Amino acid sequence: MSDLRRILGEFTQLDGVSAALVVGRDGFVIEGAATEDIDLEALGAVTASSLAASDALSTDLGRGRLFGLMLEYEGGPLVVSPVGSEAMLVIVGNGTANLGRIRLELKKRQQAVADAL
Repeated sequence: MSDLRRILGEFTQLDGVSAALVVGRDGFVIEGAATEDIDLEALGAVTASSLAASDALSTDLGRGRLFGLMLEYEGGPLVVSPVGSEAMLVIVGNGTANLGRIRLELKKRQQAVADAL
């Protein structure tokens, strides 16, 4: 098992986390793990375009580098964090997910994900 797959599997072991994936800026999934039936390829493509739009917004507003994107939905959160210049880490939570815990674990594991790429 690759280091990247192992790390993503650790995310899916957290209470309320349905999927964890690493997506290239081009929208293609590099690696993913899910505990629910989620179309990871579609999620990767849409997330990449959302991150590109957020980057453009940051440029327009003069806010600097994007550190992350958090979307809260009725069914749970989606957290996106750039990993290096060419990829992003995407965590999908369900209705029982603890957003604070996801963010904490993301910060702890972000460098390990970057190193595994």
